[in-house]
Amino acid sequence: MNFDRLKERRSYEGYTQQNVADILHVQRATYAGWETGKDIMPLRQLYKIANSYQISLDYLTGLSDNDTKMKSKSKTIDINKVAENLKNFRKKKHLTQEQVAKALQTTQSNIHKYETGKCLITTMYALEFAKQFSYSLDELLGRK
Repeated sequence: MNFDRLKERRSYEGYTQQNVADILHVQRATYAGWETGKDIMPLRQLYKIANSYQISLDYLTGLSDNDTKMKSKSKTIDINKVAENLKNFRKKKHLTQEQVAKALQTTQSNIHKYETGKCLITTMYALEFAKQFSYSLDELLGRK
């Protein structure tokens, strides 16, 4: 993840780390860890901050250089929509869960959990999925 964009965008908006931490309902130190790359920002928090800034997740994470304003249809991630998007993409590309798991360096069991909505795909795997398969993170999470 391009953590520079978190800091860059925060500064552009005129926010302090504390301001962003307040928006996300976390401690400033927690947000600082995400911004510096010490820790990986959870997908729900990443989604929330992208909505707050009205920019794409693809831009915020460095998957795209297009920083055009973007409004999301929803304030929260619909885990069932994400599951559906993952499964539909995989089937459209004629991939097995095993093939996707191998590309993401995880287990088929994890892919199954993500595709059935038993748990939300992690930030790390969502980013890797977007990179490996040239798929928009915004589209994966139902923002487009």
